[in-house]
Amino acid sequence: MTTSSEAGAQYRHFDALPLGLGVIREGRFVYANASLLELLGRKPDELLGRTVAEVVSLRPGNEFLADRHLRRMRGEQVPAVYEFTLRTPAGEQRRLEISVTIEGQDAVVLLRDVSARAHHRSVLQRMAELGAGLPGMRTEQEVLTRVFDGLAELGFTFAYVMPLGDQALLERLYVPPEFSQEPASSAWAEGLRLTGSWSPLLERTWKEGSAYDAEFAVEASRFAKGEISDEVQSRLKEAGLHVIGVRIEVSGMRRAVLVVAAPWLREEELPPLRLFGAQVSAALDAALTISQLSAQNTSLAALNRLASTAATAQEPRDFFGPGAKEITRLLDCDALGLFLRRDGSEEMELVHAQGLDVQGADYYGRMPTRGSLSGQAMEQGSALVLEVESSTGLTREHMERLGYSTVAVVPLRVRSRLVGTLMVAFRKRRGLTHLERETLQAMGAHFAAATESHRLLTEVRRRADDLALIHEVGRNMVATVEMDLLMRIGVEGLALIARAPDAFLFLLDARSQRLELRAAVHKMELLGYELPLWPPDNSLAVKAFHTRMPIIMEDAGKEPGLHPVGRTLMGVTAGLVLPLVVRERVIGVAFITETSGPRRFTDSEVERASAITNQLALALEQARLIEDLKKSYAELARTQEQLVQRERLAALGELAAVVAHEVRNPLGAIFNSVSYIRRLIGAEHPALHMVDIVGEEAERLNRIVDDLLDFARPPSPSPTPVPLQRMLEESVNAALADATGPVEVAWFVEALVPVLVDERMIRQAFLNIALNAVQAMPKGGTLRVTVRRAARTEVLLEFTDTGPGIPADLRARIFEPFFTTKAKGTGLGLAIVKRIVESHSGHVALESEPGQGTTFRLYLPCEPGATLTLLPAGA
Repeated sequence: MTTSSEAGAQYRHFDALPLGLGVIREGRFVYANASLLELLGRKPDELLGRTVAEVVSLRPGNEFLADRHLRRMRGEQVPAVYEFTLRTPAGEQRRLEISVTIEGQDAVVLLRDVSARAHHRSVLQRMAELGAGLPGMRTEQEVLTRVFDGLAELGFTFAYVMPLGDQALLERLYVPPEFSQEPASSAWAEGLRLTGSWSPLLERTWKEGSAYDAEFAVEASRFAKGEISDEVQSRLKEAGLHVIGVRIEVSGMRRAVLVVAAPWLREEELPPLRLFGAQVSAALDAALTISQLSAQNTSLAALNRLASTAATAQEPRDFFGPGAKEITRLLDCDALGLFLRRDGSEEMELVHAQGLDVQGADYYGRMPTRGSLSGQAMEQGSALVLEVESSTGLTREHMERLGYSTVAVVPLRVRSRLVGTLMVAFRKRRGLTHLERETLQAMGAHFAAATESHRLLTEVRRRADDLALIHEVGRNMVATVEMDLLMRIGVEGLALIARAPDAFLFLLDARSQRLELRAAVHKMELLGYELPLWPPDNSLAVKAFHTRMPIIMEDAGKEPGLHPVGRTLMGVTAGLVLPLVVRERVIGVAFITETSGPRRFTDSEVERASAITNQLALALEQARLIEDLKKSYAELARTQEQLVQRERLAALGELAAVVAHEVRNPLGAIFNSVSYIRRLIGAEHPALHMVDIVGEEAERLNRIVDDLLDFARPPSPSPTPVPLQRMLEESVNAALADATGPVEVAWFVEALVPVLVDERMIRQAFLNIALNAVQAMPKGGTLRVTVRRAARTEVLLEFTDTGPGIPADLRARIFEPFFTTKAKGTGLGLAIVKRIVESHSGHVALESEPGQGTTFRLYLPCEPGATLTLLPAGA
């Protein structure tokens, strides 16, 4: 702070004010802040305490300042704000703006350096002249180039931003050399194409038409999402750039935002910048109109030339070349491709290309309709324009690899039917106007119409031959229902109708897990070869089975999915794979093969082969149904025989019950008599041995009676939760008492759960199974008992012996009543086991191999919520 006395102490709070401020009281300066002293180029003692006249007299030419001050102090009307020129003691000439306010006895003087204002006005005037010179330019590119060059000459920092989805696309950018690290000769950057966020200034400009902000560095950081380096951010802040954005409109539609920045720009410069934006928009409108009229004339001329060529062409392909040249000349595209939909398939074929290299032509040679750009254009029925930035997946990968920035695809129609697409590609980013799209559509219509005419003529000629062949082969197939003969007729018919040297027929096996080779024209030695159905891409045949779609293989050398058997044993060089489908169910695959070299199967060949394949599938299904009917009759006969056997067994059971009942009374008398005779003759009598024999045989007869009664009695279990461990141990121990050799018991119990069974009946079943196992090992062996959880509501028990096993011809009868291979057996033990287990809603299974022992599996119900009790190791 600098003052002459305490008179100016009340103004000390203005010491840090960036504008020059002084106070005059009673004609003398009593206060001056540092900014005022700097503007006037004086020291405090050269100003404070001096009169206005003394200060003014130091610089000739400014005497009017003292006079104006005196008049103001007398109350006269004088301007409150005016300018004057001042030369500092250092010789620097400054243009200052003075503003005087009367506060009581004090006159408060505010000074501002406006030396640069004239230069700024000159720059704005030149900007207006730049905008006025834009009308008359013929293209948008010319207008923008002139605008950007002019702004660079005026020293502005500027950017041209366009919307891209929800992002802001930075199309052009220029930073003067004094604000960048680039050399002074660098021009504005074209095609920069950086994306960022919509900063507040950009959003306000886009919505309101124009906007101002005092911090260009902050706006730039928000656009770049804070990714600007600290060095650049610091340099932008030091530059002190203020920024103004104006919206650019074309044909009444918002197109872009032009951002202009300079240190001297202020909010009051918004009107001239808005005017410049309007001049640029008007010039772009005029250029667009001129270019549209020129483009229309060019398009009409190109269409006339193409129509003339199409009218004189002998074949459709004769005008593909001239047509492609017309399109290339019209759009200045870098590549062009004409795709037609292949008959009877979901593929697009490249029939003509221009500007594509070998790699590109190979990639686009044949493409699936679904998922491709052509497919998308055909689905929406209108032109599709795709930028590399907005594309994804393989499309983006191939666009980047081939160097294309923009690709346009136009669907081709013939009488409202989509037959193909026309694709053009550009290495530089480029949009297609409505006129260009219509012209492409019209040119494509010429291609499509001529191609369709040729296709129809050829199709009519082939149709008669096709129908005759199909009729002959179909008549041969319906003449038989014998499977082998039918398959032979089918493969021979497929080879004939496709004019191929060989054909193979794969049918689904009985387990629906493999494809089995059932018929072939020549390679008979391969019959019986099987292809697993999983993984689904392990061969072309399996792939066709899963996809239910025909597969055309033009060159086996380029097909990685061909199975090695097809490549080596079959000698396949090309092929056609067709699924056999009956009522939405795939029953097999037909494989038509070429062995002389690569071959492209035509659409008509695929159609003919498909027709034969469909007939073959129906005939095979009919033959299968007939075979199934024969099997059903045989099964019915077996079922009837089993029913008769069951009734016979029921009658036998009733008879056994009667016989057992009648034998009980004599058995009681025999037991009593044997006991009496033993006591009568004593232990040393020679006849005691004969008495013991009578007693043993009577005991055996009593057991037979018990078995007869158990078998005859209808099982009616009363199931309750019963622990398994005790029953198993008691039953196995009881059975071991009948062992004639050393039998070792091996327990493998994974878990124990309570089972829902009748304890008495199940104990009998366990005992019978264990006895059967022990008796199967007269010289000893190992009895393995296994318990584990089979399902949520079932427990599995396995009894495995090491005996001689059961021959295959006896296994089917092992559970029949009274069937036995033992000298003393009744043949009722296993029959009783089966009845007991089935009465508990369980079932019994048998597994045996001669010389390897026998395993009986019992499946018993358990409580659904029963908890598994895990046994400790070694239990």
